[in-house]
Amino acid sequence: MNIYDIAEKCGVSIATVSRVLNNNPNVSAATRERILAVINEANYTPSALARSLGNGAAAPIAATAAPLSAVGVLCTDLTDPRNAAVVAAIEAHLRAKGKSVLLSGCADGDEAKVLQDLADRVEAIVYVDPQARPTANDPIAAVAATTPVLMVDGCVDVPNVSCVRADVRTAVVDLIQQFLRRQRRRILMLVGGRTCACSEMVGGYEDAYATAGLTVDPELVIAMDNNPDEVNTCIKRLLINRVTFDAVLCTDAVLALSAQKALQRTGLSLPIVGLTDALAARCSSPALTCADCAIDALCAAVCDALDRLPTTEDILIPTRLNERDTFRNA
Repeated sequence: MNIYDIAEKCGVSIATVSRVLNNNPNVSAATRERILAVINEANYTPSALARSLGNGAAAPIAATAAPLSAVGVLCTDLTDPRNAAVVAAIEAHLRAKGKSVLLSGCADGDEAKVLQDLADRVEAIVYVDPQARPTANDPIAAVAATTPVLMVDGCVDVPNVSCVRADVRTAVVDLIQQFLRRQRRRILMLVGGRTCACSEMVGGYEDAYATAGLTVDPELVIAMDNNPDEVNTCIKRLLINRVTFDAVLCTDAVLALSAQKALQRTGLSLPIVGLTDALAARCSSPALTCADCAIDALCAAVCDALDRLPTTEDILIPTRLNERDTFRNA
């Protein structure tokens, strides 16, 4: 029996079971007694992490036991400024709620192992900025069968997986429509990753063109590494090959700043927008327009959603445009 089974048998959420396991007073006496009775009857031990705090024995939990309630936070790229800000905010929210946090990175090919290692040690996993996945047949489905997973800026239709994400698709549709109203029809889109968020941004780009009855030019949607030199080479190649474009949209601020610098070297001045914000965007000249993905609201929604697990939710957080010089003067 796992924490899902206990919650279902008692008719409560896993958050309530977790509170009982942590001796949290915010549970009624009757509910506490019902949960503890099921726990003791099932000889349930909360997690490998809880066992590691004692002598390692998998003894039945007693009414006086208070194992550590831990949440695992997994991030594909901790060097990304936005991801780092999201992880820091989530950790602060969780610690304020008395949760212990285990943080892990995830290199290419390590996802299955890292997810399973976390699942053995925590009561839930928060997965930040996951890679795009074409099917649900992946390590997340296997882990979610026993440990609830909450994806941040990702979306997958898997039981016991909830998703909280910035609504970047709608933001891109709105932004492209504004460009089109300004007679900017050949919009270069630089895509710096294979994450779910990047896939949604490209989807919004395609949606906006389709709605306007326009055809997307595949030469204007370019995937690349998040590297200033590669952006510079890309811009130069497009100009040499006489591929015309009249605006630039980038999946993050680093790409947008790199594109801005590359265009300045050629003497071109075009509207540029980054779909994540960064401090450097405000310090650039001209100041870079970026989408505000509402990190505080995103992270607060993550922590609220953790209290409702296990469930399958898709929570969208609205975004807005931080309009600065590179768009305002377009």
